[in-house]
Parts: sequence; C-alpha cells; structure tokens
Amino acid sequence: MSVSFLSENSTMQTIRARVAFHSRQHGFDKRMQQIISSEGSFGTSEISELYAFWGDPLSAADEQFLRSTLAEAAAAEGPILLAGASLLTLILGALCDKAPVKGKQVWCLENDRHWANLIRSWLTEYRVNGAHVIQSPPKLFDNFVWYGVDTGRLAKTYRLVICDGARSTPKGVVGCIERLGDRFDTRFTLLARNVKDASVLRELNAWAKENKAKFALIDKQEGFIKLSRNAVSSVAEQNIPGVKEISTPPSKAPARKKAGQPAAAKSAARRPASGA
Repeated sequence: MSVSFLSENSTMQTIRARVAFHSRQHGFDKRMQQIISSEGSFGTSEISELYAFWGDPLSAADEQFLRSTLAEAAAAEGPILLAGASLLTLILGALCDKAPVKGKQVWCLENDRHWANLIRSWLTEYRVNGAHVIQSPPKLFDNFVWYGVDTGRLAKTYRLVICDGARSTPKGVVGCIERLGDRFDTRFTLLARNVKDASVLRELNAWAKENKAKFALIDKQEGFIKLSRNAVSSVAEQNIPGVKEISTPPSKAPARKKAGQPAAAKSAARRPASGA
C-alpha cells in the first residue's frame, strides 16, 4: 500500500483530524490549567499559545490589543465591562479571580444566546468565578445599535471597558458611551478595536472633551482607540508605537461661492434643470 493512498484515504483523514483535535484540546486544557493555577500574572506568550489551541491564532495586531488589555485589566481596581463573549472572557475572569481587590469582576455582554451559554459552560468547567455572561439581543437606538440590556442589571461603575467586538454593530462604541457613559468611573479606561469611521472618531473625540477625558488613536490601521480619564496609562508600558492624541479628519466645509457671481447665475445654480 502506497503512502499516497494512505494520505488520500478518507478514513485516515478522519483519524488524523481527530488526533489533531484531541491534541489541540489537550494543549488548551493544559495551558488553561497553568494560567488558572499560577499565582502571579501570565505573559503574552502563554496567552498566544492558548489562542492557538483555541483555534484562533493571534496576529501582530491582536497581540498589541491583548497586551494593552491585560495591562489595563491588571491595573483596574474595580469592575470590568467586556462587550462580546470570547476566550478573553475566561482570561480576564481568571485574572479577576487572583485580584486582591474586592468587587473586581468581568461583566460580559453577548448577543448570541448559544455562544453565551457555551462561554458560560467553559467558565463553569474551569471554575472561573471572576466573570459572568449576560445574554442580551442587539437593539436599534436613535443613531446606533447596541445591546438592549437593562442597565439596572449592571454594575454601578466601571473602571475598564473593552469593546473588542466593535465591528459587529454599527457605531457600537458610541452606543457604549451613550448607554453607559454615566457609569464610567471617575478614573476609567476604554479600549476598542475596529473603530475606523471618521465620523465616529470625531464623535468620540468630542465626547472626551466634554467629559474631561483623553482620546488616543493607538493604531489607525486597526482602528484601535483608547478613552481614559484620570487613569495611569498602561499602554505606554507595553512599548506600543504610535500612541498619540487623535487628530480627526475635519468635516468637509461647503464650497465657497466665487466672488462677483451674478445674481441670476446664483439663482440658476439653485434651480433644477428643466424637465428634472
């Protein structure tokens, strides 16, 4: 029997797929147990391996966002809001379990019921008590889409807000500050990705100025932004290049009329053409 036959055989392909799956599952379980049992903080390399075993390898941009998130989460001295359930829910929950600060917990919002239940089952399996998931369907508000959750069910204040799934809802970050801005702590930090629309950036920048906060565009290509107020920056400690105050594109000004234009010409310019 030739080797090529074995490689093309459907039974062998199924066996190899199962072996690969169980190997990956074993690797994930081993790494997750190490993270949970570790007394100190855990490094990016360990988390990168965890994501690879999870089946979602990190890109360079992912690692940049993750480094900032872990640093800010470690420094946060209060509740954390996470918009969108993912592996990050387990990681931050495990981090909160180790925190000496009372009341440090992850409040995770998720719109998909099946995915919310799946993440809850992982939290239960690994006995991660520092996070809980609230399932809430999306809701269309006046000018944005966000979770329709009853905000009375949430924490009174948040030290850290993470919008990792900003691209899944139009103007989702705007929705977050509109719905929960009054619950941001006097010292808060908000991190979000995939915020690339110039009008949204201007809106967030304006909100920051009105609320005595700072707005920084960390990675323009990835749409990685940071809002903060009276908070010690943990981003700079991660040696992330390009951290700067945002400079948003100006709104387009209406075209100026040429001086000396006859009144009849101005009137004709405003009138629709005959037969339009």
